[in-house]
Formats: sequence, C-alpha cells, structure tokens
Amino acid sequence: MTISEWHFNEQMKMLQDSGYHTISPEQLYQYMVSDSALPSRPVIISFDDGHEPQILIAKPVLESHGFRAVFFIMTVCIDKKGFLSRPQIKKLSDDGHAIGGHTWDHSSIARPRQDQWEKQNDQSKLELEKITGRPIESFAFPYGVWNEKAIHEIEKRGTRIAFQLTDKQSEVEPLYTVRRMMVSGLWTGPQLQKKIPGTF
Repeated sequence: MTISEWHFNEQMKMLQDSGYHTISPEQLYQYMVSDSALPSRPVIISFDDGHEPQILIAKPVLESHGFRAVFFIMTVCIDKKGFLSRPQIKKLSDDGHAIGGHTWDHSSIARPRQDQWEKQNDQSKLELEKITGRPIESFAFPYGVWNEKAIHEIEKRGTRIAFQLTDKQSEVEPLYTVRRMMVSGLWTGPQLQKKIPGTF
C-alpha cells in the first residue's frame, strides 16, 4: 500500500527505459469502444484515496520520466491533514493527470442502500468536477469489490470506465471491470518488469 520514493523512482525508470507510455482512462475507453490508437507499450499508473504524498512525492517522480497518472479520490478526506487539498487536486488535473471517483468515504458499493448512491457517487463526482472543471468519467471500486447492480448504477450516473483490482475481467462488462495490478512497494524495477507479463 506504500512505497518509498527510491523504489518508486526505480520502478518508473524501468518503465521508461523499457519503452512504456502512460495513457489515461479516457484513452483506454476510446481504445475499447472504437479501437482508437494507443502508443506502444501503454500502461496506466493509478493511485487511490488521495493521500498528500501522491502530489508531493509521486507527481515529481512521474513527471521526471514523462509520465502521467490517474488519481482516484475519496472526497470525505479532501483538505484534511495528510490528504490532498482542493488546490492540489486542481493542480494535478491542470498538469495533465486524470482524476477519477472513488466514492465519498471508501464504502463498498456492491450492496449499498439505494439512498446512499447520491452521497457516495453523485455528490462525490460533482465535487471533483467543481474542483477540476472537467467531467469525472472514470471510477475505481473501493476494495475492488463490484457487482452488476453497482455497474448499472455508476453507468447511469455518467461513469464510462471503471477499475477493480485483481479479479477476472467480466466478459459482459469489460469497460466496468478493468483489472489493475497491485504493485509491491518493495519491488525493484527488474522485479516489476518480470511481474507485468505474468499478471496481464
């Protein structure tokens, strides 16, 4: 769940040296629905929750390698100690990083009460849109937990692509069950390089 600046830089250096290019959730969406072109060796680098070191430490490392990432933010923590502030989120967005939804307070949305959708999704999404001035159309399921009802709800509320964790991607709803790789903060660049093919 955490990584040192040294290990993160080593991992990003490996990706750059190996010819990887970062893409946004929107680019992946366009590729999946219309076969739009992607750069060679495309990769999405994602961060969850909205911890402040993501802009203080990760952002400079990413940009030193020419990379951009997506930050999935739970909005209950915005402006709180140790978490991203509104100006910091705006800065990430303005500098070319993607901002995505991650609910209001990281509640699992696989089985929420119907009256919780407005708070967990709608209000959270609207807040991020007000901060960035851009539509928020990507989403990461808290804990990676999803089901068909959750997919239906976020889809009708304007989400175009959603990310889980390591479960198998749904053949029925591939746009809403994009898999991610949990990267150990202890892996060196070469260790990460070996893990990627076996994961995807």
